[in-house]
Amino acid sequence: MNVYSYEGAWFWILFYLWVVLETISWVRARMLRRGQPRKQNDDRGSAALIMIGMYVLLFISITFSIRHLGILPRWTQYISYVLMIAGMIIRFTAIIQLGRFFSPVVGVVSNQEIVQSGLYRRIRHPAYTGGFITAVGIGLGLRTWWGVLLCGIGLLLIYAYRIRVEEKVLVQHFGEKYLEYRKRTWRMFPGIW
Repeated sequence: MNVYSYEGAWFWILFYLWVVLETISWVRARMLRRGQPRKQNDDRGSAALIMIGMYVLLFISITFSIRHLGILPRWTQYISYVLMIAGMIIRFTAIIQLGRFFSPVVGVVSNQEIVQSGLYRRIRHPAYTGGFITAVGIGLGLRTWWGVLLCGIGLLLIYAYRIRVEEKVLVQHFGEKYLEYRKRTWRMFPGIW
């Protein structure tokens, strides 16, 4: 199955669905936060790093796929569909559960609360977990080991930076309340990290 043929169409449908959902979530976040007082921007470039980093990782991964470097077996594309769908479900469920507190840029609003229900009961950053799973699915869907490694490890490193920035801001804002929440939850992967 060639990812650039009719047989690979499901990959591209899921890929563009992901792009559309990401765009909607960013626009929705801006609309929900319109008019709310916001503390200073504490993002430290992490939103730009995620956006630019993901595009660069995708571009390089697509290049490896086009050049047939590190090509994976045909059946891996089917696994990619499952990973992409599961990752998107996790990511966008987490974003919906955050509601008006979701923002692509790190910063808190004056009336912000720590969401501790739903996916956030055990994982502090389930939207990043979903993003990671989706990215691995995209790399796998391109049917190249390089895509899996680049999208997976690359995005994980970017998310690790983002989490460090975000948690510093949350500890500054919530203090002991966030530290207690942090003690009983995992960053992205229950039982691992």
